[in-house]
Amino acid sequence: MKPLIHHRLELLALCSLLGSTQLWAQAVSTENNAENDAVQMSAFEVSTSEDIGYQSNNAAEVTRVNTPLENIPMNVTVYNQEFIEDLVATTTSDLLAYESSAVKTTENDGFISRGFTSVSSNFLNGFAQTSGFGSQPLANIERVEIIRGPAAVLYGAGGIGGVYNRITKRPRPNKFFNFRTIFSDGGFRSEFDYNQPLSAMGGDKLMFRLNGAYDDGETWFGQIREEQSIAPSLLLNLTKDTQINFEYFYQHHKKQASWETPVHNGNPQGVTTGDGVFRNIPRDVAWVSPEDYRDNKRHVASVDLRHSFSSNLQFRSQFQFESKVQDNKETFAESASITILQDTALMPRRWRYLPRDTHNYHTRNELVWNVETGPIKHRLLFGHAWDESYDDNYDYRSPGNYGGLTGAALTGNGVLANNRIGNLFNYFPNLTYSQFLADPTLAGFNVNNMLPLNLLNRSLEPPVPISGRPGLFLNNHNYTHSSQEAIYVNDVFSFADDRMFVMAGIRYQAFERNTIGFRSGTFPATIDRPSAPTTTVKDNQTTQSIGAVWHLTESKVASLYVNANNTFEPQFSTQPDGTSLDPVTGEQKEIGLRFNLNDGRINALVTYFDILQNGVLANDPNPGREGFRIQLNGQRSTGLEVNLNARITDQWYVLGGYSNTDARNDLTGVPQFLQPKHRFTMFNRYKFDQGRLKGLSLSLGTAFTGERPLQTTNTRGEPDWGPLPSYWKVDAIAAYRFKIGEHDYNASIKINNVFDNQDIYFVAQNHRFTVDPGRDWQFVLGVKF
Repeated sequence: MKPLIHHRLELLALCSLLGSTQLWAQAVSTENNAENDAVQMSAFEVSTSEDIGYQSNNAAEVTRVNTPLENIPMNVTVYNQEFIEDLVATTTSDLLAYESSAVKTTENDGFISRGFTSVSSNFLNGFAQTSGFGSQPLANIERVEIIRGPAAVLYGAGGIGGVYNRITKRPRPNKFFNFRTIFSDGGFRSEFDYNQPLSAMGGDKLMFRLNGAYDDGETWFGQIREEQSIAPSLLLNLTKDTQINFEYFYQHHKKQASWETPVHNGNPQGVTTGDGVFRNIPRDVAWVSPEDYRDNKRHVASVDLRHSFSSNLQFRSQFQFESKVQDNKETFAESASITILQDTALMPRRWRYLPRDTHNYHTRNELVWNVETGPIKHRLLFGHAWDESYDDNYDYRSPGNYGGLTGAALTGNGVLANNRIGNLFNYFPNLTYSQFLADPTLAGFNVNNMLPLNLLNRSLEPPVPISGRPGLFLNNHNYTHSSQEAIYVNDVFSFADDRMFVMAGIRYQAFERNTIGFRSGTFPATIDRPSAPTTTVKDNQTTQSIGAVWHLTESKVASLYVNANNTFEPQFSTQPDGTSLDPVTGEQKEIGLRFNLNDGRINALVTYFDILQNGVLANDPNPGREGFRIQLNGQRSTGLEVNLNARITDQWYVLGGYSNTDARNDLTGVPQFLQPKHRFTMFNRYKFDQGRLKGLSLSLGTAFTGERPLQTTNTRGEPDWGPLPSYWKVDAIAAYRFKIGEHDYNASIKINNVFDNQDIYFVAQNHRFTVDPGRDWQFVLGVKF
């Protein structure tokens, strides 16, 4: 592999070459000098004023430059500001509930998309974001662009199933202020958006925008939720050709975990206790203690510099700093174990402290060159990206307490009662919960450690204040430094009177990760390693993409596109003997037919895709190879997708889609866990614009998710209780907009999950599950002026 500095020198040489050819680019341009004098900063930015309803005709970050969707040979969905507001969406999860190609798998914006779990797929203004904050907020987000399938040439490694990119709100030349409060049965959330041109410098020279949110309340499950965020941005037009945008985002997010509920005897609805009675486990319970918390502070600071050398040659330089400071103290439920008593069931728990500091630095420099070579019009993008991350991660935890213990582990101080001692399943049919509370040792629990949860009635549990919890032991401490650098080129060129567009790109990316493990051993007998060695893993890969769009008619009523691209995920873990693992790779082939009907009122897309993933990690099943991993090939996903975005009338908007996905391993035939064969989403909004109902709008959102296989495990030997049943989720919204004086007001009510389905699983294994909320409501009051 070439040293990274060599690639930087090559990029500088390339930029110098481009500068020397600027005059030739202008010579072949169809624009004259007078037009060049009025350069507009449009190459990198989409104007939202061109959106009509839910229809956005252009994308900002899919090709890194402002490009009409009809000319992009990919399946792209844009959720714009009007849809975000109508849906009363406050998080990315709210939006992606209406993305037919994806289903949720974690509470931190983890999804299965096109049959593949998302890795490195969440982005902000084109930069990958650290996960672990819950679902990302939308208070300062203008639009969300979704690319289905791999997009590695411009977005880097990962994202085999798709990429989700949030684009922030930039300052505008007009003054406005928007404010809304969302009341719910668990609290309230307030959001504001203030924009102000600073006329002291000429109005259009300096603009300021400020977004923020305050959230206080409880979730449907009774967990605390708190958020304070502020997002100022400052846009300075230095000249007509040069602008610089400064952004900062601060978020303090405090919440509690969503732990899994155990499953026994293959029935997720409840357990059969020792007296032979089947008892339901409540759905609206969080397995946390009142003093538990996940406290996260996040800072994101960005600079975006754009300069036009001419209307044909434009440059952008971006820098983003992201930090995450985590301070988590929480009990955590261990659903791998369960103890059955005569009249209830118990789930073990212990507690932990997880301080963690993460600092990420991202830069990206891109040059866009519009040039014609004969009849072919090129839009060339040359880019260089550099990312660096520092992560300091601690794990303090208490000893385990699993029941069924004997001897010293039962009567001692509890240090030995860790995850090596005790049984995954214990059965005491003659022991009542009252008898257990009087003497936990009767069920084999050590009284010096955290006592278990009561699965059927948490109100009977004794309190577990932090001051009364057992001591913590340092279990793990890792310090990781990661760096990566990439050079990429992407060309979108057209010919045949713009009836044919071709997009082709290539990216070279080099990775390096250095990890220092300051703690080793098996809990609780871990030891410090003051002179811990550094484990270094290096990797480099080249990815390519090519696609073409053919507008079948001059009016672009119908267009056919194809693409073929690839991606990879580097593997930074090593085998027990120190040998490295190959990267996971993914290759996609896709064909789509796009329709633009009724003067653009109806946009539809039909797509077929085939994605093959190789090198998937699995445990080595061979004797004597415990701890080793093998890499499996042949994980394939094929599917048919239909997307619709329509203005049936000026009052009636429809947005939705259907996905038919077959994801399984070619060699074993085993289907991808939690991936539905069928998924359908549809959001309808009808707005009355005359008569007595003028100002009223009614919206109905529906989502159907078909049967899905469990993520199979052999924990506790539980049977496969899948497939998960298919379900419909229905949301209903009634909104009324009215004007008083110069101000516009909005009042709306939203009912989420109208039919109170409490079996919408997003984690589902043989021995545990987690569900989404049942029915809840939101009442919104807003004002714009």
